[in-house]
Amino acid sequence: MNLTIPQPQEVARLLADLNFPDLYTSYEWKGDVWEKGFPDLFRLEQEISNAARQYSLGKQHLLQIATWGRYPNPKKIDCNEPIKITLYSNDAPAEWLWREPGNAVWIIEGQTRGLGPTYSSKVLHFAVPQVFGALDTRLVRTFGQGDPEAQRYSLLDLEVTRSGKRWAIPSTQINWPGEYETWTGILNYIASELNEKKISCPHPQKYYDSELREEGVWLPADVETALFSYASQIVAEQ
Repeated sequence: MNLTIPQPQEVARLLADLNFPDLYTSYEWKGDVWEKGFPDLFRLEQEISNAARQYSLGKQHLLQIATWGRYPNPKKIDCNEPIKITLYSNDAPAEWLWREPGNAVWIIEGQTRGLGPTYSSKVLHFAVPQVFGALDTRLVRTFGQGDPEAQRYSLLDLEVTRSGKRWAIPSTQINWPGEYETWTGILNYIASELNEKKISCPHPQKYYDSELREEGVWLPADVETALFSYASQIVAEQ
């Protein structure tokens, strides 16, 4: 996945501006915090990635993610069981995922009902953190288009829309799911840069004990966790 102009300059600016370890440790969602070891993130990644390896991703996993994410109407969620997608080969992420990340989210959307871009990408975040991160409305508001007051970096040619107090990423826009490929490339690039510069990711110890992570090594999902923390700070100011 190669970044195209103008993203490299914007990503370089972002890397210079942000303290990724601090943002990672300041992540919070529904009381799920670093000091507690990110129990929800940890549990969901263990369960969803194991299911992905065993070709057993199904509705129960989608509902777990929906409950965690405060999905407004989980009764709308349904899927083929199991979801037919090869995410691992010999216990490693399937090679095609790096070549076609947009196709991966498209396959998830095609075999599920009710998820939309945000929750389809959350499935991939938990299923294959070595390749993917989620892309929700806070991130698009901050790094994409549709909320000029919140935008801080022009990384994505993707828009959010607002209805009342709720924001959404319309899946009908022409740049979806193509811009998910852009986002995946950005997350992988940032992870590579942080690792090359030996800027360690401060994972909770249980991630090492369970062998979900190598000590200090950033995965794309970790980068997205830090960027979500940043985006949350930005949208809270609006």
